[in-house]
Amino acid sequence: MPIILDLLYREYCRARLAEMRKQLLIAAERFEALEADFRRADQSDDEGAAVRRKTGPAPN
Repeated sequence: MPIILDLLYREYCRARLAEMRKQLLIAAERFEALEADFRRADQSDDEGAAVRRKTGPAPN
C-alpha cells in the first residue's frame, strides 16, 4: 500500500511541476509581448518628437 501511495504522490508532483513550468512559459511570453509593444510605442513617440523638432514649435 505505501508503494502505491508513493507512486501516486510522485505522479501528482510531476504533473504539478509540469503545470507550473507551463504557467511560467506563458507568463514569460506575455511579458515579452508586452515589452515589445512598449518598445514599439516608445519608438513611435520618439519619431513623432523628432518630426516636431524638425518642423519647429506649434504656432500660437
